[in-house]
Amino acid sequence: MTGALVVGGSSEIGAAIGRELAALGFEVRLWGRDVPRLDAAVGSIRAAGGRATSAVVDVSDRAALRAAAEQALAGPRLGAVVWAAGLFDWADADVAEPDTWDRLLDVNLAAAAAATRLLLPGLLAGSPSSLIYLGSAASRQPFQHNAAYVASKHGLAGLAGAVWLDVRDRGVKVSLIAPGLVAAGAGLRSPQGQADPERLLQPGDIAAAVRFVVTFPDRGCPTEIRLEPQAG
Repeated sequence: MTGALVVGGSSEIGAAIGRELAALGFEVRLWGRDVPRLDAAVGSIRAAGGRATSAVVDVSDRAALRAAAEQALAGPRLGAVVWAAGLFDWADADVAEPDTWDRLLDVNLAAAAAATRLLLPGLLAGSPSSLIYLGSAASRQPFQHNAAYVASKHGLAGLAGAVWLDVRDRGVKVSLIAPGLVAAGAGLRSPQGQADPERLLQPGDIAAAVRFVVTFPDRGCPTEIRLEPQAG
């Protein structure tokens, strides 16, 4: 059995990704902080006949992150890692809380880099394998009212591109999936999400993009996938 890890697996998007990976035959491990939502995500995978476990992990706690990574590497061969953890903040740059920005930049970027360093040896040992970062439309384009978030997602895009160059000859696909507004989390708090969430991307759409990367022939790598709602 090949293992897959979803960091941020207690979110709606993370849970959908976990179900998609389980349907591909992976033994899925979900990391998150919300125990009831983790339990629900694991339950939905098992109810569909998949195999899943979870662990409560705060990625901003580096000691906890290291311990969880060691446990993940001690399990089944690691075939896929999806970084779906992230924070969001609505605030203009002149009034945002510095402490909030510190935590956002840590979770969205610094922790992703730390986790990459800890988990990449397992992906290399288990290659062919996939490392997927969940970015945003903000990975390439600035938006008002969330400067730190935009900066963190730009940084995540740079991290994904540089890591791919480091491992492209060693059997690890590295991809950035950059969706526009999704009917989950902060997307539902946007004006569009409050007006008509059905017109946004759905969590399952992001999971479908993950499936595309994981199942893409190993001779190639979809290094970046941009997704937008079809309806304007």
